[in-house]
Amino acid sequence: MKKLLPVSIIAGLLAVSMIAGCSATKQADARVDSHSDNAMYAQAGSGNTKSYSATSGAADVEADWEYEYGYDENFDTRDMSVTNGEKIDSEVNIDPEAGRLLIRTVTMSAETKEFDRVKTDVEAQIKFLGGYIEYSSIAGTGNDKDLRTAYYQVRIPADQLDTLLEKVGNSCTIISSGESTSDVTLEYVDSKARVESLRVEYDQLLELLDNAQDLDTIIVLQNRLSDVRYEIECYESRIRVLENQVTYATLNLSLTEVLEETEVEEPHVVTYQERVSEQFADTWENTKIFFQDLLLDIIAAIPGLIVFAVFIIAGLIVLFVFKSKRKKARKALKAKQEAEALAAEKEEAKAEEAKEEKAEETEKKEDNKAEEKE
Repeated sequence: MKKLLPVSIIAGLLAVSMIAGCSATKQADARVDSHSDNAMYAQAGSGNTKSYSATSGAADVEADWEYEYGYDENFDTRDMSVTNGEKIDSEVNIDPEAGRLLIRTVTMSAETKEFDRVKTDVEAQIKFLGGYIEYSSIAGTGNDKDLRTAYYQVRIPADQLDTLLEKVGNSCTIISSGESTSDVTLEYVDSKARVESLRVEYDQLLELLDNAQDLDTIIVLQNRLSDVRYEIECYESRIRVLENQVTYATLNLSLTEVLEETEVEEPHVVTYQERVSEQFADTWENTKIFFQDLLLDIIAAIPGLIVFAVFIIAGLIVLFVFKSKRKKARKALKAKQEAEALAAEKEEAKAEEAKEEKAEETEKKEDNKAEEKE
Protein backbone atom coordinates (compact mmCIF):
# COMPACT_ATOMS: atom_id res chain seq x y z
CA MET A 1 0.00 0.00 0.00
CA LYS A 2 2.86 2.38 0.79
CA LYS A 3 4.28 1.83 -2.69
CA LEU A 4 0.94 2.48 -4.36
CA LEU A 5 0.32 5.76 -2.49
CA PRO A 6 3.09 7.83 -4.22
CA VAL A 7 2.05 6.42 -7.58
CA SER A 8 -1.55 7.52 -6.95
CA ILE A 9 -0.35 10.99 -5.96
CA ILE A 10 1.73 11.27 -9.14
CA ALA A 11 -1.17 10.14 -11.34
CA GLY A 12 -3.45 12.76 -9.75
CA LEU A 13 -0.81 15.44 -10.25
CA LEU A 14 -0.42 14.53 -13.92
CA ALA A 15 -4.19 14.73 -14.45
CA VAL A 16 -4.31 18.21 -12.86
CA SER A 17 -1.41 19.30 -15.06
CA MET A 18 -3.18 18.09 -18.22
CA ILE A 19 -6.32 20.03 -17.30
CA ALA A 20 -4.31 23.18 -16.55
CA GLY A 21 -2.59 23.07 -19.95
CA CYS A 22 -5.76 22.77 -22.10
CA SER A 23 -5.50 26.38 -23.26
CA ALA A 24 -2.33 25.69 -25.31
CA THR A 25 -2.78 25.55 -29.07
CA LYS A 26 -2.94 22.21 -30.89
CA GLN A 27 0.05 23.11 -32.98
CA ALA A 28 2.24 23.76 -29.97
CA ASP A 29 0.96 20.59 -28.29
CA ALA A 30 1.91 18.54 -31.35
CA ARG A 31 5.43 19.98 -31.31
CA VAL A 32 5.80 19.38 -27.59
CA ASP A 33 4.54 15.79 -27.87
CA SER A 34 7.02 15.16 -30.67
CA HIS A 35 9.92 16.50 -28.62
CA SER A 36 8.79 14.57 -25.54
CA ASP A 37 8.45 11.30 -27.45
CA ASN A 38 11.87 11.72 -29.02
CA ALA A 39 13.39 12.43 -25.62
CA MET A 40 11.72 9.39 -24.04
CA TYR A 41 12.80 7.12 -26.89
CA ALA A 42 16.35 8.45 -26.71
CA GLN A 43 16.46 7.92 -22.98
CA ALA A 44 14.97 4.41 -23.25
CA GLY A 45 17.36 3.37 -26.01
CA SER A 46 20.54 4.84 -24.57
CA GLY A 47 21.00 2.15 -21.96
CA ASN A 48 22.25 4.73 -19.44
CA THR A 49 19.96 3.83 -16.54
CA LYS A 50 20.88 5.19 -13.13
CA SER A 51 20.26 3.45 -9.87
CA TYR A 52 19.10 5.35 -6.80
CA SER A 53 18.80 4.30 -3.27
CA ALA A 54 15.59 4.63 -1.33
CA THR A 55 17.05 7.62 0.47
CA SER A 56 17.95 9.54 -2.72
CA GLY A 57 16.24 12.90 -2.96
CA ALA A 58 15.64 15.76 -5.40
CA ALA A 59 19.12 17.19 -4.82
CA ASP A 60 20.82 14.00 -6.09
CA VAL A 61 18.55 13.84 -9.13
CA GLU A 62 19.18 17.52 -9.90
CA ALA A 63 22.94 16.97 -9.61
CA ASP A 64 22.78 14.02 -12.00
CA TRP A 65 20.69 16.02 -14.51
CA GLU A 66 23.06 18.95 -14.28
CA TYR A 67 25.88 16.60 -15.20
CA GLU A 68 23.98 14.88 -18.01
CA TYR A 69 22.02 17.75 -19.63
CA GLY A 70 23.95 20.82 -18.47
CA TYR A 71 20.97 22.30 -16.56
CA ASP A 72 21.27 24.36 -13.45
CA GLU A 73 18.66 24.39 -10.70
CA ASN A 74 16.99 27.62 -11.78
CA PHE A 75 17.31 27.07 -15.51
CA ASP A 76 15.79 29.54 -18.00
CA THR A 77 16.21 28.87 -21.68
CA ARG A 78 15.64 32.55 -22.51
CA ASP A 79 19.21 33.25 -21.35
CA MET A 80 20.52 31.24 -24.31
CA SER A 81 18.87 33.32 -27.06
CA VAL A 82 21.38 34.26 -29.74
CA THR A 83 20.71 36.18 -32.98
CA ASN A 84 23.22 36.71 -35.78
CA GLY A 85 26.10 35.50 -33.61
CA GLU A 86 25.42 37.92 -30.77
CA LYS A 87 23.50 37.50 -27.54
CA ILE A 88 20.33 39.55 -27.50
CA ASP A 89 18.29 40.88 -24.65
CA SER A 90 16.40 37.96 -23.15
CA GLU A 91 13.62 40.18 -21.85
CA VAL A 92 11.66 41.39 -24.86
CA ASN A 93 9.14 44.09 -24.02
CA ILE A 94 6.03 42.60 -25.62
CA ASP A 95 2.69 43.17 -23.96
CA PRO A 96 -0.29 41.53 -25.72
CA GLU A 97 -2.68 43.74 -23.74
CA ALA A 98 -1.11 46.87 -25.25
CA GLY A 99 -2.05 45.80 -28.79
CA ARG A 100 -2.03 42.97 -31.30
CA LEU A 101 1.23 41.09 -31.88
CA LEU A 102 1.79 41.30 -35.62
CA ILE A 103 4.48 39.76 -37.80
CA ARG A 104 5.15 42.00 -40.81
CA THR A 105 6.75 40.69 -43.98
CA VAL A 106 7.43 42.96 -46.97
CA THR A 107 8.48 41.77 -50.44
CA MET A 108 9.95 44.40 -52.75
CA SER A 109 11.52 44.45 -56.24
CA ALA A 110 13.69 47.39 -57.31
CA GLU A 111 16.04 48.33 -60.13
CA THR A 112 18.93 50.78 -60.49
CA LYS A 113 21.66 51.87 -62.88
CA GLU A 114 24.08 52.51 -59.98
CA PHE A 115 24.19 49.02 -58.52
CA ASP A 116 27.30 49.39 -56.37
CA ARG A 117 26.19 52.68 -54.79
CA VAL A 118 22.67 51.44 -54.03
CA LYS A 119 23.98 48.15 -52.64
CA THR A 120 26.37 49.94 -50.27
CA ASP A 121 23.72 52.47 -49.26
CA VAL A 122 21.10 49.79 -48.50
CA GLU A 123 23.52 47.70 -46.44
CA ALA A 124 24.61 50.79 -44.50
CA GLN A 125 21.01 51.79 -43.80
CA ILE A 126 20.19 48.29 -42.54
CA LYS A 127 23.09 48.42 -40.09
CA PHE A 128 22.33 52.01 -39.05
CA LEU A 129 18.67 51.20 -38.25
CA GLY A 130 19.64 48.26 -36.05
CA GLY A 131 18.82 45.46 -38.46
CA TYR A 132 20.87 42.67 -39.97
CA ILE A 133 21.03 40.69 -43.21
CA GLU A 134 19.82 37.16 -42.61
CA TYR A 135 20.55 35.99 -46.16
CA SER A 136 22.00 37.58 -49.29
CA SER A 137 23.07 36.50 -52.76
CA ILE A 138 24.44 38.31 -55.81
CA ALA A 139 24.43 36.94 -59.38
CA GLY A 140 26.21 38.44 -62.39
CA THR A 141 29.53 40.17 -62.99
CA GLY A 142 28.43 43.60 -64.19
CA ASN A 143 30.76 43.33 -67.21
CA ASP A 144 29.84 43.01 -70.89
CA LYS A 145 26.15 43.57 -70.17
CA ASP A 146 26.12 40.74 -67.62
CA LEU A 147 23.83 42.72 -65.34
CA ARG A 148 23.83 41.88 -61.65
CA THR A 149 20.95 40.87 -59.42
CA ALA A 150 21.06 40.93 -55.62
CA TYR A 151 18.64 39.34 -53.19
CA TYR A 152 18.46 40.29 -49.50
CA GLN A 153 16.46 38.79 -46.66
CA VAL A 154 16.63 41.50 -44.03
CA ARG A 155 15.54 41.49 -40.39
CA ILE A 156 14.84 45.00 -39.18
CA PRO A 157 13.25 46.35 -35.98
CA ALA A 158 9.52 46.59 -36.66
CA ASP A 159 9.40 50.30 -35.77
CA GLN A 160 12.19 51.00 -38.31
CA LEU A 161 10.71 49.05 -41.23
CA ASP A 162 8.87 52.00 -42.77
CA THR A 163 12.01 54.13 -42.49
CA LEU A 164 14.06 51.49 -44.32
CA LEU A 165 11.40 51.18 -47.04
CA GLU A 166 11.49 54.94 -47.53
CA LYS A 167 15.30 54.92 -47.77
CA VAL A 168 15.26 52.11 -50.33
CA GLY A 169 12.59 53.93 -52.34
CA ASN A 170 14.74 57.07 -52.42
CA SER A 171 17.85 55.16 -53.56
CA CYS A 172 16.37 53.23 -56.49
CA THR A 173 13.23 52.66 -58.54
CA ILE A 174 10.59 50.44 -56.93
CA ILE A 175 8.97 48.11 -59.47
CA SER A 176 6.67 46.13 -57.18
CA SER A 177 5.95 45.90 -53.48
CA GLY A 178 3.71 43.75 -51.26
CA GLU A 179 3.18 43.23 -47.54
CA SER A 180 1.68 40.43 -45.44
CA THR A 181 0.79 40.58 -41.75
CA SER A 182 0.23 37.66 -39.38
CA ASP A 183 -1.47 38.00 -35.98
CA VAL A 184 0.18 35.73 -33.36
CA THR A 185 -1.33 37.27 -30.24
CA LEU A 186 -3.39 34.21 -29.33
CA GLU A 187 -0.53 31.75 -29.89
CA TYR A 188 1.83 33.91 -27.80
CA VAL A 189 -0.61 34.18 -24.88
CA ASP A 190 -1.38 30.44 -24.99
CA SER A 191 2.32 29.54 -25.03
CA LYS A 192 2.98 31.83 -22.05
CA ALA A 193 0.12 30.25 -20.09
CA ARG A 194 1.37 26.78 -20.95
CA VAL A 195 4.87 27.60 -19.69
CA GLU A 196 3.47 28.92 -16.41
CA SER A 197 1.40 25.77 -15.85
CA LEU A 198 4.40 23.57 -16.68
CA ARG A 199 6.61 25.47 -14.21
CA VAL A 200 4.01 24.95 -11.48
CA GLU A 201 3.99 21.25 -12.29
CA TYR A 202 7.80 21.23 -12.31
CA ASP A 203 7.95 22.72 -8.79
CA GLN A 204 5.37 20.24 -7.53
CA LEU A 205 7.31 17.32 -9.03
CA LEU A 206 10.51 18.54 -7.34
CA GLU A 207 8.69 18.68 -4.03
CA LEU A 208 7.39 15.14 -4.49
CA LEU A 209 10.83 13.94 -5.53
CA ASP A 210 12.37 15.46 -2.41
CA ASN A 211 9.97 13.46 -0.25
CA ALA A 212 10.10 10.23 -2.30
CA GLN A 213 11.53 7.16 -0.62
CA ASP A 214 10.65 4.43 -3.14
CA LEU A 215 12.97 3.67 -6.09
CA ASP A 216 10.10 3.17 -8.59
CA THR A 217 8.56 6.46 -7.55
CA ILE A 218 11.89 8.29 -8.01
CA ILE A 219 12.30 6.86 -11.53
CA VAL A 220 8.74 7.86 -12.53
CA LEU A 221 9.27 11.37 -11.16
CA GLN A 222 12.62 11.62 -12.93
CA ASN A 223 11.07 10.74 -16.31
CA ARG A 224 8.22 13.18 -15.84
CA LEU A 225 10.59 15.97 -14.76
CA SER A 226 12.64 15.34 -17.91
CA ASP A 227 9.49 15.52 -20.06
CA VAL A 228 8.34 18.72 -18.37
CA ARG A 229 11.74 20.32 -18.94
CA TYR A 230 11.64 19.43 -22.61
CA GLU A 231 8.13 20.86 -22.90
CA ILE A 232 9.17 24.08 -21.19
CA GLU A 233 12.16 24.38 -23.53
CA CYS A 234 9.94 23.82 -26.56
CA TYR A 235 7.35 26.41 -25.58
CA GLU A 236 9.97 28.96 -24.54
CA SER A 237 11.78 28.39 -27.83
CA ARG A 238 8.54 29.11 -29.68
CA ILE A 239 7.96 32.19 -27.51
CA ARG A 240 11.44 33.48 -28.38
CA VAL A 241 10.77 32.90 -32.06
CA LEU A 242 7.47 34.82 -31.87
CA GLU A 243 9.10 37.64 -29.91
CA ASN A 244 11.86 37.89 -32.48
CA GLN A 245 9.45 37.84 -35.42
CA VAL A 246 7.23 40.49 -33.82
CA THR A 247 10.15 42.68 -32.76
CA TYR A 248 12.02 42.25 -36.06
CA ALA A 249 10.08 42.60 -39.31
CA THR A 250 11.26 40.85 -42.49
CA LEU A 251 12.10 42.55 -45.80
CA ASN A 252 12.68 40.42 -48.91
CA LEU A 253 14.44 42.80 -51.30
CA SER A 254 15.33 41.98 -54.90
CA LEU A 255 17.67 44.54 -56.51
CA THR A 256 18.31 44.37 -60.28
CA GLU A 257 20.92 46.28 -62.28
CA VAL A 258 19.51 47.82 -65.50
CA LEU A 259 20.80 50.01 -68.31
CA GLU A 260 17.73 52.25 -68.20
CA GLU A 261 15.43 52.55 -65.21
CA THR A 262 11.69 52.19 -65.67
CA GLU A 263 9.90 55.52 -65.52
CA VAL A 264 7.27 55.58 -62.83
CA GLU A 265 4.40 57.95 -63.62
CA GLU A 266 3.24 60.12 -60.78
CA PRO A 267 -0.47 60.29 -59.88
CA HIS A 268 -2.46 62.77 -61.97
CA VAL A 269 -6.02 64.05 -61.58
CA VAL A 270 -7.78 63.70 -64.96
CA THR A 271 -9.83 66.78 -65.98
CA TYR A 272 -13.10 66.76 -67.92
CA GLN A 273 -11.42 68.06 -71.10
CA GLU A 274 -8.83 65.31 -70.87
CA ARG A 275 -11.59 62.76 -70.43
CA VAL A 276 -13.39 64.08 -73.55
CA SER A 277 -10.18 64.09 -75.58
CA GLU A 278 -9.36 60.61 -74.38
CA GLN A 279 -12.87 59.43 -75.32
CA PHE A 280 -12.53 60.85 -78.87
CA ALA A 281 -9.10 59.34 -79.18
CA ASP A 282 -10.42 55.97 -78.02
CA THR A 283 -13.35 56.19 -80.49
CA TRP A 284 -11.04 57.04 -83.39
CA GLU A 285 -8.64 54.31 -82.40
CA ASN A 286 -11.47 51.78 -82.12
CA THR A 287 -12.78 52.82 -85.55
CA LYS A 288 -9.36 52.36 -87.13
CA ILE A 289 -8.97 49.02 -85.45
CA PHE A 290 -12.44 47.97 -86.70
CA PHE A 291 -11.69 48.78 -90.35
CA GLN A 292 -8.23 47.26 -90.10
CA ASP A 293 -9.73 44.09 -88.70
CA LEU A 294 -12.43 44.17 -91.40
CA LEU A 295 -9.79 44.47 -94.13
CA LEU A 296 -7.87 41.60 -92.64
CA ASP A 297 -11.06 39.53 -92.48
CA ILE A 298 -11.81 40.30 -96.12
CA ILE A 299 -8.28 39.34 -97.18
CA ALA A 300 -8.58 36.16 -95.18
CA ALA A 301 -11.96 35.45 -96.80
CA ILE A 302 -10.78 35.98 -100.42
CA PRO A 303 -10.12 32.28 -101.14
CA GLY A 304 -13.55 31.40 -99.85
CA LEU A 305 -15.11 34.24 -101.82
CA ILE A 306 -13.40 33.02 -104.99
CA VAL A 307 -14.71 29.50 -104.51
CA PHE A 308 -18.16 30.90 -103.74
CA ALA A 309 -18.05 33.09 -106.89
CA VAL A 310 -17.03 30.11 -109.03
CA PHE A 311 -19.96 28.12 -107.68
CA ILE A 312 -22.32 31.07 -108.37
CA ILE A 313 -21.03 31.52 -111.93
CA ALA A 314 -21.24 27.80 -112.63
CA GLY A 315 -24.78 27.78 -111.29
CA LEU A 316 -25.76 30.74 -113.45
CA ILE A 317 -24.28 29.06 -116.53
CA VAL A 318 -26.14 25.84 -115.83
CA LEU A 319 -29.33 27.81 -115.25
CA PHE A 320 -28.84 29.77 -118.49
CA VAL A 321 -28.22 26.61 -120.50
CA PHE A 322 -31.23 24.95 -118.91
CA LYS A 323 -33.44 27.93 -119.68
CA SER A 324 -32.12 28.14 -123.25
CA LYS A 325 -32.86 24.47 -123.87
CA ARG A 326 -36.24 24.84 -122.30
CA LYS A 327 -36.97 27.90 -124.44
CA LYS A 328 -35.89 26.08 -127.61
CA ALA A 329 -38.05 23.10 -126.67
CA ARG A 330 -41.00 25.41 -126.17
CA LYS A 331 -40.37 27.06 -129.53
CA ALA A 332 -40.10 23.69 -131.24
CA LEU A 333 -43.27 22.49 -129.56
CA LYS A 334 -45.06 25.69 -130.53
CA ALA A 335 -43.84 25.41 -134.13
CA LYS A 336 -44.96 21.80 -134.24
CA GLN A 337 -48.36 22.71 -132.85
CA GLU A 338 -48.67 25.56 -135.36
CA ALA A 339 -47.67 23.22 -138.20
CA GLU A 340 -50.20 20.63 -137.06
CA ALA A 341 -52.89 23.32 -136.78
CA LEU A 342 -52.01 24.62 -140.22
CA ALA A 343 -52.13 21.11 -141.65
CA ALA A 344 -55.48 20.55 -139.93
CA GLU A 345 -56.81 23.80 -141.41
CA LYS A 346 -55.60 22.82 -144.87
CA GLU A 347 -57.24 19.43 -144.58
CA GLU A 348 -60.39 21.07 -143.31
CA ALA A 349 -60.30 23.52 -146.24
CA LYS A 350 -59.81 20.66 -148.66
CA ALA A 351 -62.69 18.82 -147.08
CA GLU A 352 -64.87 21.95 -147.41
CA GLU A 353 -63.83 22.35 -151.01
CA ALA A 354 -64.52 18.70 -151.70
CA LYS A 355 -67.87 19.04 -149.98
CA GLU A 356 -68.70 22.17 -151.94
CA GLU A 357 -67.66 20.50 -155.17
CA LYS A 358 -69.77 17.48 -154.34
CA ALA A 359 -72.70 19.79 -153.54
CA GLU A 360 -72.21 21.62 -156.83
CA GLU A 361 -72.09 18.37 -158.72
CA THR A 362 -75.22 17.17 -156.98
CA GLU A 363 -76.93 20.45 -157.82
CA LYS A 364 -75.79 20.22 -161.43
CA LYS A 365 -77.15 16.70 -161.69
CA GLU A 366 -80.48 17.84 -160.31
CA ASP A 367 -80.56 20.75 -162.74
CA ASN A 368 -79.77 18.38 -165.60
CA LYS A 369 -82.52 16.03 -164.52
CA ALA A 370 -84.96 18.95 -164.34
CA GLU A 371 -84.03 20.12 -167.81
CA GLU A 372 -84.41 16.68 -169.14
CA LYS A 373 -87.90 16.41 -167.73
CA GLU A 374 -88.88 19.61 -169.33
